[in-house]
Amino acid sequence: MTVPSPLQECIANYELTWSKPNDAENREGAATGQMEETLLCEFLPWGDGGCSVLATTGSVELEYAAIRKSVGMFDASCRGIISLEGEDRLAFIDRMTTQLLTDMHDGDTRLAFILNRKGRIIADVIVVCEKDRILIDCDVTVVSAIIDHFKLFIVADDVKITNATQQEHRIWFIGPLAKEIDEFGTTFTLPKQFLGVEGTALTISPEDAEVFWQKIVDKSIRPIGWYALNMARVEEGIPLFRVDYDNENLPHETSSCHSRVKFDKGCYLGQEVVARMESLGRPKHLLVHLELSNDELPTAGTQIWDSMTDGGGKAVGVVTSSAMSPMMGGGVSVIAMVKSSCSADGTEVFPWIGAEKMKAVVRPLSPKEEVE
Repeated sequence: MTVPSPLQECIANYELTWSKPNDAENREGAATGQMEETLLCEFLPWGDGGCSVLATTGSVELEYAAIRKSVGMFDASCRGIISLEGEDRLAFIDRMTTQLLTDMHDGDTRLAFILNRKGRIIADVIVVCEKDRILIDCDVTVVSAIIDHFKLFIVADDVKITNATQQEHRIWFIGPLAKEIDEFGTTFTLPKQFLGVEGTALTISPEDAEVFWQKIVDKSIRPIGWYALNMARVEEGIPLFRVDYDNENLPHETSSCHSRVKFDKGCYLGQEVVARMESLGRPKHLLVHLELSNDELPTAGTQIWDSMTDGGGKAVGVVTSSAMSPMMGGGVSVIAMVKSSCSADGTEVFPWIGAEKMKAVVRPLSPKEEVE
């Protein structure tokens, strides 16, 4: 079950008036003045059940600039919160995830996969360590699935599991100045490997959400929407659960093991499959970055082929995310899931864009070195 944001109405009423000089003021004899344009918010559905996220306040360019140069505020209504309490909470979550968590301290955050017995991904989560509890920050659409999964493996553990999604709400501060935002309450760091950009998360009660929102806006911190945030994420080559991969995938297919899997930790559910894949096998598919030969933007779902010839070759993958890339001078950034046989650095593949195939070159999506 998804939960509507307590900020939905507040954000819907937010208006940004953008003023810019009329070009005529620099021409002798021409009329001068200001041109004003009121920009309205747009929303996107997120999963089933009525949850939605802010897509844009009306200017993706201004929101993207805030992410890259200062800080923007994102209403993270798409995130769910699970609370674990009890003496065994840390040991329990450690054996239920791919990450080493037993050495966490108050304020630490780490990324991890939750797997089933077959090693397939149930969820990609941020584990937050607080003084008296562990929080699991996850996609709001998988909260119930995670809780049901956890309950299957509690035997004599002193662990209490609570769905705290309706009692606590997240606001993200995204950008290089995000860590300087500490005047509104308790925050935790969003690991950079989660979205590819610096960020912190503020936890507030739904009842106080509108008050906090107004205080933040009054500090001239710009609200940002999913379009701008997704643009930065794809530009940085960061895959996202439920967008680029899902419950059918293994960790090695996501190109994210370096930030979410600790290969020398103790036993956890699905470990045998992960270890076997690491030492002996290779995944059937792999998320990669595509360098396109032009600036055409392939949409998610675009098929990728191994041959340029019309009517020849075979399908070898699909585009999972794409976005315009200001950092590349207006080019495009593309994440795709391709067959392992086509995943080597430098391999040429050919996505359909419009009515024809275009050449693209496969590049690794993520660094392979261990992330601290």
